Amino acid sequence: ASHQLRSPITAIRGYASLLIDGDFGQMPAEAKEPLERIEQSSKRMAMSIEDYLNVSRIESGNMKYNYSDFSLRNEVEKLTDDMRAEAIKKGLTLLFRTTDLQGQGMVHADIGKAMQIVQNLVNNAIKYTPEGSVSVYVRDDASKKKVFVDVVDTGVGIDADELEKVFVKFERARNANAVNAHGTGLGLFVAIKMAKAMDGDIIVHSDGQGKGSRFTVSLPLAA
Repeated sequence: ASHQLRSPITAIRGYASLLIDGDFGQMPAEAKEPLERIEQSSKRMAMSIEDYLNVSRIESGNMKYNYSDFSLRNEVEKLTDDMRAEAIKKGLTLLFRTTDLQGQGMVHADIGKAMQIVQNLVNNAIKYTPEGSVSVYVRDDASKKKVFVDVVDTGVGIDADELEKVFVKFERARNANAVNAHGTGLGLFVAIKMAKAMDGDIIVHSDGQGKGSRFTVSLPLAA
């Protein structure tokens, strides 16, 4: 099922990208916007498919984790660099900082899933921040044996009575649709399940609508 769902979407994205880049010849100017919409829509569909597949794996107990020791600090910095262009396109500032980091931010976790979690949080911060900035901080706490990644934005914020709902499957904050109508309500559900499976967690804080949000993911410090 995974192969059957992914393959057509990959082909659509690939050919749309080739057409946009002019690999099949110069496209009429009026065709550029429809092609970009095809590419973006297929990208969202691919992400939705991955979310549904991950939910299926989690709920059936078939999610696999490949543990290793790696520098979460270095990986998060690279991810932030990669996502900066997307933030700039929206007129946002995307910053990376380390605070109270005693070591190299070494964790024991599944690197792919750890970065999927952080990417989800940064991507959400960009999507739900109409103006201002997104800041990503890495810190550690030797006494708690954890490394933390804080994703702080100046975006739409979340009301106090909805803070825990954002991690519930298919649930979204009331103001989410007004900013981004394409969310599935699965990304944060998958993210927190993965984090907890790796002996970590995700917590969220917001002072309310219009006052931004802070999502903090923790993962175990490497021994």
